[in-house]
Amino acid sequence: MVILGNAHARRAPFHRTDGSTAHVRRRNPTVVTERFFVITGSSGSGKSTLLGELGKLGYATVAEVGRAIVQEQVALGGRALPWVDHPAFMEEVLARNVRDHRSALSMRPPVFFDRAVPEVLCWARLLGIGVQPHHRAAVDRCRYHKKVFVTEPWPEIYATDSERRESYERSLESYQPTLAAYVEAGYELCVIPKVELEERVRFVLARSGSDD
Repeated sequence: MVILGNAHARRAPFHRTDGSTAHVRRRNPTVVTERFFVITGSSGSGKSTLLGELGKLGYATVAEVGRAIVQEQVALGGRALPWVDHPAFMEEVLARNVRDHRSALSMRPPVFFDRAVPEVLCWARLLGIGVQPHHRAAVDRCRYHKKVFVTEPWPEIYATDSERRESYERSLESYQPTLAAYVEAGYELCVIPKVELEERVRFVLARSGSDD
């Protein structure tokens, strides 16, 4: 799910000196994706809160798709739910992550993502499906900045809700495999310290070169 926040409010349109509006050239996707930053990590460790704060500051963000899928499937009585048909849920998450990556190419960078395509490598193995050719193709095609931010498990702030039903202990089972998936896909991990929200925001902006 792509969220623009007030990104367009931060930056004025570009106009020529004669008063006419300039035509912006289509961005090179390879260049743009170098300004796509992923925030991943343990469930319930503050990723969504951090993304929400970045959005308030005017940065483009892409929300985690899993929660939206759960809400939709519950409302429709569908089966693509992690506690009903986890493989179907995983494939729907992948499809939407690929779609969001494509949609973000038209957004003004930097763009911050709450989880991303490479996590399919983790879940395909955890579910016993095995990594399929279309999983690998999606990971190779949808690229992000090589630095991936990580929020570590944080039991003091972990909470369950209608979409997050698993216990804290159960949530830990996918943490290391998730990080391994990003490393396998060629990314470098950067752990976000467990500090106050404002400090976490400053940390991410400084290390993504977005604090100007």
